[in-house]
Amino acid sequence: MLLLILFTIISITSTTSIENDSDQVFQPQFDRLYETVSVVVGKRALLPCYVSLKDVKNNGMDTFKIIWMKLNNSSILTMEDRAINGDPRISLLHAYADEWNLQIDDIDEDDAGTYRCFVNNGKYKTVSLDVKVPPKIVDELTTVPYPPSIRVGSNFTIKCHAHGKPTPNIRILAYDQAENPRIISDKNEVTIYNISRHTERHYECIASNGYPPDVARSVQLTVQYPPEINLFINDEIVTNMLFINSNANDIRLKCRVIMNPFEKVFWLKDNQKVEWNYQIYHLDKYIILEMIIDDLRGDYPGEYSCVASNLLGRTSQTVQIISLSPTTTTMKMERITSRHKRPKPMRTTTTTTADASLDFYSTESLRTMTLSSNGSQYTSPLMIIKIQCNCDMNQHLCFLSVMSMLVLLSLYTYIYLFYIFFSFLSDCLLK
Repeated sequence: MLLLILFTIISITSTTSIENDSDQVFQPQFDRLYETVSVVVGKRALLPCYVSLKDVKNNGMDTFKIIWMKLNNSSILTMEDRAINGDPRISLLHAYADEWNLQIDDIDEDDAGTYRCFVNNGKYKTVSLDVKVPPKIVDELTTVPYPPSIRVGSNFTIKCHAHGKPTPNIRILAYDQAENPRIISDKNEVTIYNISRHTERHYECIASNGYPPDVARSVQLTVQYPPEINLFINDEIVTNMLFINSNANDIRLKCRVIMNPFEKVFWLKDNQKVEWNYQIYHLDKYIILEMIIDDLRGDYPGEYSCVASNLLGRTSQTVQIISLSPTTTTMKMERITSRHKRPKPMRTTTTTTADASLDFYSTESLRTMTLSSNGSQYTSPLMIIKIQCNCDMNQHLCFLSVMSMLVLLSLYTYIYLFYIFFSFLSDCLLK
C-alpha cells in the first residue's frame, strides 16, 4: 500500500514536470481500457497491456513508469520489468517497448480476479482473469450404494455432485447386458424403485462442463434375490408335474437354479435327500444340477424334487416320474357313484404276450392319455391308454386288433356314461 501511495506521488510530480516543460502534453495511450482473459486451471495466463509512449517527450522512458496490480488484495505484482511480490509464477514480458504483459504460470482458482496495468500519470487498463475449472466429483456429496448389493423389491438412489467452472452438467447412465449406455437422468440424483434381478447392471455418473477431462463414478449393482428353479427332463423343460416313462430308457433330470447369494442346492427323492452321485455345473449366473436316472434301477420311479435356498427364501420344484411297462395290460379305475353311495374301487391286472396290447390307467393324479401304435401321444382328461403293436406282426392283423380294442373301449365308455346318468337320476328321485 505504501508503494502505491509513493507511486501516486511520483505520478503527480512527473506529470507536473511534463506540463511545465512543454506547451503540449503527450499522454500514454492504451490499446483498450478493458479486457477479459479466460484460462483453464493449471495452464499459463497472459494478461496483455499495450501502452503507446512514442509521442511522449524523452520517449516516455524516463518520465512514465508502469506497474501491475491485483485489485482483489491490493497487491503490487510488478514495477517496470521486475516482479516484486515474491511469487515465482509471476513475470513481466517486455519484448517490445510498448508491451508490458503480465504472465502467470500454473494458474489456480485463487488467481481469478481483476488486474490493472497502471501508468504513473493515473491512467490504467483493467484485465479480468476468468479461471475455468474442469469438473470434479465431490465425494462427500456423492452417494452410490456400497456395498452395491441390494435386496430384490428395494429402492436405491444414486446421487452425483460435482463442482467446476462453469457448473458441470450431470448425466446418470445405465448399461445393458451388451454394455450399451442409456441416459436415465440428467439430474444430480435418480431413484430406481422396486428393483428386480433384471435391474442388476452397471451404472455410471458423468460430469462435464466443456473443459476436459470429464469425470465419472461407476458402480456394478448386484441384486439379492431368492432362488428360481427350472426343471428339465431329457433337455425339455418340465411344464407338468408328471412324467411317464414308457420307453425303458435312461432319464436325464436337470435342475437349473439362479439365486443370489448362492447357498444350498440338492436333490430329494420321495422327500429323502439323494446321496448318490450327480453333477453340479456353474454357468455364468446359473447353477446346473444334473442327474442320470438309470431305468435298470427298479426303484427309480417316484417323486423327484430340486431344492434351493438362501437367506431370502427356499424354493423347490417337483416332478413325479412313473414307469409304464410296454408288455403289461393294466386297468385301474375308481367307480364314480352318487354321494350317498360309497365308492367301490375296482382293479384288474393281467399280463399278456400278445402282439397287440392295451394299457389303461386312471387315477386322480394321472390325467394324461397316451394312444400309440408307433409312439405318438394324445391327451385326455380321464385316463391313460396305451396301445402298442409288435413291429414283426402283420400290419393288417395289428390294425384289426387295435380297432377291436377301440370298439370295446367305446362300448365301455357308453355303458359307463349311462351308469353315471342313471345314478344321478336315481339320486334325484330319492330326494
